[in-house]
Amino acid sequence: MTTGRNRVGWTIFFALAREEWRLHTRLFGGWRFVCFPFLIAALSLGASVALVETGTAARTIVDGLHLLVFGFGLYCGTAGFAGSDMLENVFGRLSLVLSTATALPLSRRRMLGVFLLKDGLFYGLVFVLPMAVAVVPLVGLSADLPVAVGALWLSLSLTFAAGMVLTVAMIAARTRGVPTWGIALAALTVIVGVGVTGHTASARDALVPLHGSWPAVAGLALTTVFVGIVSLVAYDPAYSRPSRTASDRFARISDALPVGQDALVAKALLDLARSSGGVWKPFVSVSILFALVAAMVGLVREITGIEPAPGIFFGGVLGLSAFTTYNWLTQFDSLEAYLAYPVSIAAVFRAKRTAFVAVGAPTAALPYLVAVVWFEATLFDAVAGAAILAGYALYYYGLTVYVAGFDPNEFLFDAVRFALFTVGVAVALVPTLVAGFVVVPPSTELAAALVCTGVGFGVVGYVLSSRAGPRWEERYRAGTQ
Repeated sequence: MTTGRNRVGWTIFFALAREEWRLHTRLFGGWRFVCFPFLIAALSLGASVALVETGTAARTIVDGLHLLVFGFGLYCGTAGFAGSDMLENVFGRLSLVLSTATALPLSRRRMLGVFLLKDGLFYGLVFVLPMAVAVVPLVGLSADLPVAVGALWLSLSLTFAAGMVLTVAMIAARTRGVPTWGIALAALTVIVGVGVTGHTASARDALVPLHGSWPAVAGLALTTVFVGIVSLVAYDPAYSRPSRTASDRFARISDALPVGQDALVAKALLDLARSSGGVWKPFVSVSILFALVAAMVGLVREITGIEPAPGIFFGGVLGLSAFTTYNWLTQFDSLEAYLAYPVSIAAVFRAKRTAFVAVGAPTAALPYLVAVVWFEATLFDAVAGAAILAGYALYYYGLTVYVAGFDPNEFLFDAVRFALFTVGVAVALVPTLVAGFVVVPPSTELAAALVCTGVGFGVVGYVLSSRAGPRWEERYRAGTQ
């Protein structure tokens, strides 16, 4: 019996792996997907060389990589629990191997366990392994280089797995009746408790196995496996959101809009509000980004004694939340759904921009206010950072919608589109971050220059978003979307 179950498990694992490969190669084009790991390796290597040349400590670089991978693990932990309706909106009509548990006598928990194992290995090879080449500038071209790359890869992979498992544990708790606010409160209590008690460095080291002793590494690995198993056992596959009587929320949202009775904007906001997690999802995404950036600021200050201007630094980085906010607004939507209505694709894109501003402004402004108060930003710094946040967020949004159209998630593994997006982000973000590190606190002249820069990039973003509608309408009608 055990042998038979193991054989079924391996059969499912290989079927899921083949499905993952076919889905990505057909979605992005074979060579574009195959080139993606090499693009990640090049970006990681280039960033590491730049940081080393600017005097950044090796440990800071390594810790930063682990924080990035941990955040990515938190995001990837949700993949196995995505609903079939959402996946069809993203990829079109399809039948996934993961969904066979609903029609065949297969255990939903077992399917999820195998799927998460497959996802961990897949991202460990495609995403984490290329990042490990960032160690090359740190150790040089020596005989120990392969060992150093392998050690960093294993350390990053364990941190990535810990992030995945943590998300799975929270989802499992949700299926057992624990309210979302309770999970959020528990997470916030842990974060605040670690900071108040002065255990930030210990918590950071716990997520960086490369710096720990073998017992510590073994402890993290065993804890990750244990929490993963308990989470899958606790997960209730029959859980569904309780039925609720819905009021006329569309009319309320439409009436509350300052732009008037715009049905397309109201629909975009209503789709977000009715989805799992509702309007809190963008706040959770930007909160994770905020926590990672705040940890990185503290890490740099502890190791190098240099602390960037908080307004400029957080304004530039939190602007990246524009991507996740737009992603949530389109996650449960598709252009095909609008073909039945007498509206143009350009009008749909304009409505999404209005919805993005309505959701993205408070989503990014709240953590920014926390940052400038927490890190005691000067007045010039806070004003410059606010202008950067607003302008860069609109620019990142325009860049995203122009490059990726209605499917921002799809270009994450498209080497060409991802490279264009990365270059577009770097053009704005890198000089800003450098300025935030060099002149602390910023002078009046620098603050004025950064305000003008934020306004300028905001104008560019508005133009890009305005051109995105006609551009994608033309591509869609030509069948080249």
